[in-house]
Amino acid sequence: MKKMRTFVALTMVLLLVFLAGCSGGSPSSSGSAAPPAAGSSASTPAAEGSQSETQAPAATENPMQSLFDEVAALSGQDAINFFNSLADRGLSDSEIMQFFIDLPVSQANEDIYKLYVEDGFEIYADTYPTGTTHENYTLTGQGADFIGQFSGWPMKLPYSDYVPLSEGPIGDPNKEYKITFVAAGMKSAWSTSMHDSIMYEASRHSNVTVDVQDYEYDNNKLSNIMDNVIAQKVDGIVLWPANEAPSGPPVQRAEEAGIPVVTIDRVAGYSDYTNRCAGNFTANGAQNAMYLLQQLADEGSYNCNVVLIRKPLGTTADAIRIGFFLKPLSYVPGIRIVASYFDTSDKPTAFSNSQAAIQAHPVIDAVMTDGDYEGIAMLDALKLANRLDSREGGKRVIILNVDDSKEAVKYVESGDIATNAPYTPLMADIGLRVLLKRLSGGELPQDIIFPNIPIVTQDGRKLFGMSTQTPEEWYGFTFGPEV
Repeated sequence: MKKMRTFVALTMVLLLVFLAGCSGGSPSSSGSAAPPAAGSSASTPAAEGSQSETQAPAATENPMQSLFDEVAALSGQDAINFFNSLADRGLSDSEIMQFFIDLPVSQANEDIYKLYVEDGFEIYADTYPTGTTHENYTLTGQGADFIGQFSGWPMKLPYSDYVPLSEGPIGDPNKEYKITFVAAGMKSAWSTSMHDSIMYEASRHSNVTVDVQDYEYDNNKLSNIMDNVIAQKVDGIVLWPANEAPSGPPVQRAEEAGIPVVTIDRVAGYSDYTNRCAGNFTANGAQNAMYLLQQLADEGSYNCNVVLIRKPLGTTADAIRIGFFLKPLSYVPGIRIVASYFDTSDKPTAFSNSQAAIQAHPVIDAVMTDGDYEGIAMLDALKLANRLDSREGGKRVIILNVDDSKEAVKYVESGDIATNAPYTPLMADIGLRVLLKRLSGGELPQDIIFPNIPIVTQDGRKLFGMSTQTPEEWYGFTFGPEV
């Protein structure tokens, strides 16, 4: 099985190289490969959805390279001791987080190292946009309050002062700017909140209209919608791409037609885009790994069975979060990834996957879940099976979570879920501001990196010297209905 997995990964990489040579790296088909069956524990293909044609920035010396050189030879408790020394070495909270994000994978835990390499996580890591925020922006703790147009929920935008744009007409005040927001879905609280955020920004500019088109996670429908929007000769497109590879050709067609495309959240499989707004999937994975390592160190044992409950195969959100989760764990032998399940972006499948994992594995110590609904689904399944406190000595299963819904953060407050690494859907306002600035003649870097947000823990504990935040501190920026 491992040889076959490696063969498939290498074959996919070679295929990407071939496609890049033939057509600039853009896949020729607008469709996507069929996803694995629900609950499949298939490996992540090395190139499915990877952004092969995205130009990586020129290599520069990482200021933390000396630390990486020092920790490279360490493993187990020695590595943990080194991680615990970071604050004493003068690193700030943000620098400690960045250390774990940039930390190279280690061969100390052979199984995790093989999983990371053979499943192609390094390919995603090498092509995902990283760097500093625009004009070195940091979270201010301030944000615009509004009522969501779609949801009717009261919200607070965490990034409303990032890439700022003055209220009022943009560009030519006598021109109406027609923008289309092409979204992957509109049914979940997360996606609804994203739509609310873009419409908030549109409401601030009297000569801007935004039409929302939902392709319902169907990449063939995405291609058709993009072609229709191109034919309408809109002024610009904000795209939420579900999968990288299938989104590449439609983005290419739009850009070649002279229509600027700004992607948000995930990235598209085409390199010559106008702008992309992305960046802290890396922090989601790395911080959850930090929590697990710190918790195991506090317990005094690194003997740990981990289950991965994941988003759909080939999505940026999954590949980056899981890859950056695995890297810190690779320094500690004894931690085992015992199963990996992909869903189809819905809670019922995540719940079925969770039940399958519980039935297949009598000992589960920790679960890394890609999104809020996966974490809640696993919690529900553990409670139903009377397994929530089933670790050795009656300890609670450690549920590591991402995507900061009000429901998920409340479960952190109660101690049912251990963590929530915020990845807010209240980001589409940034994508629209970036596009409007470009349409107004403004200059911006191609990649707009989201600020990293500290992970939420029940007690705001420190992880290797880095401060986290409590549910109360972040709750005002969460999304979804009150619970």
